[in-house]
Amino acid sequence: MIGDARTLASDGLRFVRTRLELLAIEVQREKALAVRQLIVASATFFLVSFGMLLAILALALALPEDLRKVVLGGLGACFLVAGAACAAWLMRKGQRTPFSASIDTLRKDESMLRAMPVPEAAK
Repeated sequence: MIGDARTLASDGLRFVRTRLELLAIEVQREKALAVRQLIVASATFFLVSFGMLLAILALALALPEDLRKVVLGGLGACFLVAGAACAAWLMRKGQRTPFSASIDTLRKDESMLRAMPVPEAAK
């Protein structure tokens, strides 16, 4: 009877693991869609940034000549610092498979249940 319960629990864990693996695949598909959207968002960001650059250039040309270098240098430094901060944040983020820790834990649980000896009284 205990052996049957172990087999049932092992099958249940395998079922849950399979479902989590399918969920992980679905999440990866959604991630691919998100990456596509990120590419379009990046293009949008580039175009808006270029427009902002032209607006800053127009502002700088409207300023007196002695202030132009200070304003352009300050704005350039701000953009460089912000870009470096964004790059550092992106580099800290690691790639991993969704739910991989849960799937590994369920595999270990399943193998432990299968490996447990059946008591003599249950045979």
